[in-house]
Parts: sequence; structure tokens; C-alpha cells
Amino acid sequence: MNVLVVDDQISVLSGILSGVHFQELGIDEVRSATSAEEALAVFREIPIDIMLTDIEMPGENGLELNRAVQAQYPETLRILLTSHAEFRYAQESIKLGCFDYLLQPAPYEVIEECLRRALQQLYQQRKRERLQQYGQLLETNETELMNHVVTKLFSRIPEDVDSSLEFLNQMGYAIHKDKLVQVVIINVQSFRASNEPAYSEKSIHKAISNALKQAGMIYPVLKLSTVNRFRQFVLVLFSATNEELSFTPEQYEAFFEKLCLELPSEVLNCYVGKWVRFTDMRDEMKVIHQYIDENISNTAGIYLTSGEGISAAVSTNLAESAERWKTLVAGGQKRILEYEIEEFLKDTEKKSKNKFRALCELHQQLTHIFLGFLYENNADMSDLFNAEYTYTDYMDSFKDIDSLRKGVAFMLNAVEKIHKNNMPKSDVEKAKSFIVNNMANPITVKDVADHVNLSAEYFTKLFKRETGQNIKEYIALLKVSAAKEMLEHSSLSVGMIALELGYSYFSHFTQVFKKYENMTPSEYRSKHTGS
Repeated sequence: MNVLVVDDQISVLSGILSGVHFQELGIDEVRSATSAEEALAVFREIPIDIMLTDIEMPGENGLELNRAVQAQYPETLRILLTSHAEFRYAQESIKLGCFDYLLQPAPYEVIEECLRRALQQLYQQRKRERLQQYGQLLETNETELMNHVVTKLFSRIPEDVDSSLEFLNQMGYAIHKDKLVQVVIINVQSFRASNEPAYSEKSIHKAISNALKQAGMIYPVLKLSTVNRFRQFVLVLFSATNEELSFTPEQYEAFFEKLCLELPSEVLNCYVGKWVRFTDMRDEMKVIHQYIDENISNTAGIYLTSGEGISAAVSTNLAESAERWKTLVAGGQKRILEYEIEEFLKDTEKKSKNKFRALCELHQQLTHIFLGFLYENNADMSDLFNAEYTYTDYMDSFKDIDSLRKGVAFMLNAVEKIHKNNMPKSDVEKAKSFIVNNMANPITVKDVADHVNLSAEYFTKLFKRETGQNIKEYIALLKVSAAKEMLEHSSLSVGMIALELGYSYFSHFTQVFKKYENMTPSEYRSKHTGS
């Protein structure tokens, strides 16, 4: 782009040439003239994109110069400068089809803003002209064509990249290999998952453009967009000038908020990469996709690869937990398992940086525990899974937290069924299973005796003879053991643990616990956890 500045006053002309930041606006060449005659000579030498001219000049004035330029060089945008705030000048400039009319002395920032708007109009105008050159077919299928061209920018094949760059520059996008660019990827969840999305690709592209505009991320911001093979909308942002663009976190947040308003029925995730050179764009894409993989909860929001909005790394001792869960599965402790695995999932989602890998490792450990238990108990896999929930569904449940929650719930129900089907035949073993399965209830000796269809007196003697333990002490010790497990490995209050184990009164639970451990539940937790 080039500009011609015309003014007969050397001081005014010099002030504009030195005070206006032409290069930052993306203007490559600035010419000057002190008369209409000199200005027309410049036009005969080179095509001028924008002419900035004073009206009051000796001889052929600015209005006459504008008439001549309008007739001979209609593609040039013309901006008039005058020190007279008379309506006739403004009226005449409108008649001549001038782009704008500025009163002198105009602040340099006002002139820059006017030039910025003029450049934007020229860019849009020339884009339309180029589209017309490619014919009606291109104009009709611009979205599809641009998807193809932009996708090739990320190709591993240099020839594909070069051909796309050449095409885009022909289309009016001033982008080259040294240009600084920013990649933004937008997940539209329902669009990605549904065969019949609420919004078409074209409407989503339009929504993105509107959101950028409403967030103030407009010229000199230029964008290219496409839809990748993962059905994610990919934006490449760059500057129409040679200056690096910089947006505040507030602008990104505003863009995301506006986009959510444009697509109210969709769940959106927006991932914003760092500003990098075009040649490093593929590497930055890999970084962004790593962040996408780590967002295992698919939580809606905007994420920056600079680290804002992404959780820090905190390790979790999975191996230790897995050993305990194996014991709990074997013992049929479903409720404790549900609680502990859920707490582990929440901790993983909150603290682990590499969430996807952490989720894979958790799924692997749980699969080893569950399938090992099923194998040991000769469970028929064909009876376990069905059309509603298949073996494949479970094996794929590592992909996100909600899927894994569903898989864990299914497996725990299967484990519970196997425990019920494998109830021991002896009365004492039946009684033990009954006690384990009813840990959350206030169990009496009569309750257990009734379950095995024996009198309380006879059952008490039978249990003592076969186990060497008093039935009341057995129940109490089992509950104390479960309490110790929860005190060490859960964040439940002592009162909640008492209720979980069927104690209606906190004092009774404390009394029983102290009898066998010689300390209160709170003292035990403090000793074993340091809290």
C-alpha cells in the first residue's frame, strides 16, 4: 500500500510525513507533493492507493485535484484536509465520492485512524475484486475452498504450504513465512458429536467473525479459518501490518463470551496458542493439541498455552491406592471403593497437568483389578456386558472423566453381583457376608441370626465354635477396621464415618473405637496422617 500527501505548506507537509506512523499502519511507500500539478505527475508515475490532500492550494486547488483524480484514477481513495469548517466543502467532498473530510489542524492520531479505516476498505474492496476474477464458482464455494487452502498451511509437504501461501496472497492476505501468527482452536462439542448439528460450518465461521469484531479484535487483525479432521474450528490470526499484535487476557475472555452468546446451545472450549513465526506454527499446534488432550473433563472455557487456565502438575500415588482397591474389591467393599475412586478422579482433574496420561494410567490399574477379580471368580464376560454397555465401551472409557465414572460404576455393580452369587454355603460364612454388606447399618446379633434362620443363642455358640471369636466383637472389630481405613485414606469427618458405619451416636462410635485401639478416632487420624 502507498499514500500520496499533498499540501502547499512545507511545514504542514513535513509535520504529517514525520508525525504519522505510516509504516506501523502497513503503508510501504509515502510520496509527497506541494501542488496539484506535482500530485498528478506522481499519479502518472505510479498507482496511488490513498491520497491525502489539502483543499486550499494556489492554482488548481484540492477540490479540482480531486475531480481530476476521480475521473482518471477512480481506484484511489481520497481524504480531504481543510482549515475551513464550511458545509460547502464537506458537501463538495461528498459529491466527489471522497472517503473522508478532516478539519485542520487534525491530530496525527486522527489522521492515522482515518488512514486505518481507508486501508481496511481497500483490503475488503480488493478481496472482492480478486474473488470476481476467480469467477462465480469461487465466490459460491469460498468456505470450502478456504478450508482446503488453510488446511494445507499445516502440511508437512513444503510444496503444499508454498502453493497455499501463493494463493492466499493472490486473495489479498499478506502472509509469508516470517509473519508472526497465532493459532486458536475452538471445540464446538455438540457439533463435533452430532450428525445433525444445530449450526452449520458456515454459521459457526460467521459467529467466530462476529465474536472477534465484538471483542475489538478487528483490523489490522486478519484471520484465516478452517475445520480440521477432528471437527475443530482452527483460526490463524495475523496482522495486516508488520507490527506484532498483542491482545489482553480480557480481550480473549470477551471473544469467548461473545462466541458463547453467538452459539448459545453449544458447549465451547477455546484454546489460544502463543504468537509464533509462521514456520513454527505446526509445532505450536502440537502444543495446543496436548492441552486439548489434557482437558479430560471437557470443561467449557478459554485456555492459553502460556499456562493461564491450566492446572499445575501434582503427582498422585496411584500404585498405593490400587493395592488398597484390590483388597476392597476382593472384600466387596463397594461403597468405600466408590468414594475413594471418585475422590481420586476429582484429585486427578484438579491437580494433574498431564490429565490424559493420568486418566489412562488410572483406567489401566482399575481394569487390571476388575478383570483380575472376574477371572478369579470364573465370571462369564458374555453375561457381564450387553448391548447397552459393551466390553468396547468399557475399554474406551479412559478418554474422559465422565466415561470412566460410568465404566467404574458398571464394574462395581458387576463385582457386587458376583459377591452375591458366590455367597458361602456355611451359616457362619453367610453371616460374615451379611455383616460386610450391611456395614452401614446398626447390626445386632439377632439381625445376623435371623438372616441364617437360626436362633440368636444357637448362632452365637456356633460362631464362637467355628471362628474362636465372639460375634459382637467380630462386628465391632470389622467396623473399627473399616473406620481405620477411612480415617487414613478419606477426608470424611469422624462424625460422617460413624454414620457410614451404622452408629447413630458419635459417642458410642468413639467408645467402641477407643476400646480396641486405645485412642479416639481423631487421635488415630492425627497419628497416621499428621492432620
